[in-house]
Amino acid sequence: MKAVLLTGHGGPEMLRYGEAPDPVAGPGEVVVDIHAASVNAADYRVRLVGGPYVNIRFPHILGRDFSGLVSAVGEGVGDLATGDAVFGVTDQGQEGAYAEKIAIKAAIVAKKPARLSHAEAAAMALTSLTALWALETRRISKPARRSSSKAAPAASRGLRSSSPSISAPRFSPRRAPRTLLM
Repeated sequence: MKAVLLTGHGGPEMLRYGEAPDPVAGPGEVVVDIHAASVNAADYRVRLVGGPYVNIRFPHILGRDFSGLVSAVGEGVGDLATGDAVFGVTDQGQEGAYAEKIAIKAAIVAKKPARLSHAEAAAMALTSLTALWALETRRISKPARRSSSKAAPAASRGLRSSSPSISAPRFSPRRAPRTLLM
């Protein structure tokens, strides 16, 4: 498969477009043919080196947020099938979305809402988790100070955009992060 490969820590000159082995779905995993992957700050940090990223093996495929179609289903996966449109975000340290395919745990992949394009869904994955974290943290922490009172409504707008269970018909791709279309 084709992928954007990080050949070593450093600047953008360390990125190469090349070949990588096709992933295989293990038990509890699915392989997703990626239609879109978002670019976010985590990719920059991995590329430059820092924290838990010091010991990654090269070549390394960056990218955590993605959207696409399930192309293979591993043993023990019952809620997803070949052809399902899905989106998700990889576990930290398990990048790989800047490629044509990714093998990922089925438990951390969700069916893509039909009203979102693949680019919109890829842009919502990590931002939705961040918004959910912000809402949950706000709920159990000290009372909000006046200066932080705008965070929860902004976070909830992001969640309404991406979650079928609390959906609202509003989504503005102009506010979404940049996406890398495959």
